[in-house]
Amino acid sequence: EFDTDGNGEIDMSEFAVMASFLEEIGNDEDKETDFASKILSAIAISKQTTQDVLNEVSSKLFPFRDIFGLESANKNPDNVFNMDEDFDPAFAPSDMRCLALVSHNDMKATMKHFVIHHKNILKKFRLTGTKSTMTMLKEVFKGDNSVVFGPSCQSGPLGGDAELVAMMCSDGLGGMIFFPDPMSSHPHQSDIDCLNRQSLVHNVMSCNTPVSAYMLMHTLRTALLGEGRPELIPSFFFTLQSPAVVAYKIAQKKVIASHSAALS
Repeated sequence: EFDTDGNGEIDMSEFAVMASFLEEIGNDEDKETDFASKILSAIAISKQTTQDVLNEVSSKLFPFRDIFGLESANKNPDNVFNMDEDFDPAFAPSDMRCLALVSHNDMKATMKHFVIHHKNILKKFRLTGTKSTMTMLKEVFKGDNSVVFGPSCQSGPLGGDAELVAMMCSDGLGGMIFFPDPMSSHPHQSDIDCLNRQSLVHNVMSCNTPVSAYMLMHTLRTALLGEGRPELIPSFFFTLQSPAVVAYKIAQKKVIASHSAALS
């Protein structure tokens, strides 16, 4: 229980935690209690404390259980966790590059659930995406005139992913939330690979799992609150690139120079 790093030994930090538990037990129990019993009691307290924390977190995550696939979430109507309160952003959607939302067929329900739970932060960006996801977004935000939509791309197999790649290459896309289906094959796998690769090349914000997108929402909100902190979301304001691109461009210059020398 106290060997938290699982190396089979108790180091000093772990020993200190164990000692604090034993001291607590010593104050509450009969001083004649043997050492082994104190250890067992300390382990029981530690396990219960850990379980209490997990139960509290689980109850807060209950509304998002379908997004995470969290089967052990505990329902607690008295502990509603709302991380999507509305606010006035520091920057208008038109001040920033687009945010793309993309989801495969078996992930579309998850994407819709995600959007509904984070609509007040997502609508602070110009939203773009592939055809069916954009249709869903317009349904969720129906009647909200504050929402600004970017271009609506084709369905992924019909070139929608390629259109998003073109937006990256032309400085039109600042980030992407992409929920791919990892359990199915896709006829446009090469386009999917290109989309993911170009997000690396152009160093745009990219989330490929529901939980990473959920965790990112806090950063997006923090970046837009108050006077704004654009340094937290640089790809929505600046043209970036992977550090590996620098080495590639240097190598390409050498190739071009060698050909020019050969021609002369």
